[in-house]
Amino acid sequence: MGVLRSEFKYFDNVLALIEVFEKSKTTVALVDCIKVAAGTYGYDYLLITSAPSIARNEFEQRVLLRHWPEQWFKEYVHQKFNQFDPVASYGRTQCTAFQWINVPWDRSSELATKVMSVAAQDYGMRNGLCVPIHGMHGYEGMVSFSGSDIDRTDQGVAAMELLAIYAVNQLMRLRTADQTPQYILTLREREVLTWAAIGKTAWDTGCILSISTDTVNKHMASAMRKLKAYTKTQAVAESIRRGEIRL
Repeated sequence: MGVLRSEFKYFDNVLALIEVFEKSKTTVALVDCIKVAAGTYGYDYLLITSAPSIARNEFEQRVLLRHWPEQWFKEYVHQKFNQFDPVASYGRTQCTAFQWINVPWDRSSELATKVMSVAAQDYGMRNGLCVPIHGMHGYEGMVSFSGSDIDRTDQGVAAMELLAIYAVNQLMRLRTADQTPQYILTLREREVLTWAAIGKTAWDTGCILSISTDTVNKHMASAMRKLKAYTKTQAVAESIRRGEIRL
């Protein structure tokens, strides 16, 4: 009976924290809410990142939300630790939450060892939990929590996993509300760029859209002018960055 009561306590606590998340109106407020929620289970820091993409390939471009020691973040970016971080690498292959202590990694790797030791010794990030985020297109990102004295119980991990999912959902709602794209391209220009982005030639695109190759090239030239791009590749990259097209 005592175990059941304890589980209900975890569940009730999570529901209360989720309700606070959903009332957050800004990302700053959301970070504060997540910090409080994570602190309940012994976590001091958090990081939410998206999966690599054409438009956001560099680590700092993929950071959606963070509460990390500023010096650690700068060092992590400058040293390109994300390329050697065993936790980040392992997370991209997982579907459910996992604790850092359970991550298999090569202890003989100097770079991987450096990432883990610096985080633990210099910044108190000795233990952690990661929650991979998946959607219709597979792996979409990850939420990482860390601290020195965390709740490692099954109930604690389950609670944090649920909190992470709701935190990401609220973050996406806020970002969508704040970043309504201002299109400068016409619908046809966006179509032409989309087909070019997946490798179709002007002739292929013309056949798909039932227009001439010359018309395809005119739409592409117009899009390049609007985007101030000198090549098709630049135009595609810029249109993705601006949110004009999605792959």
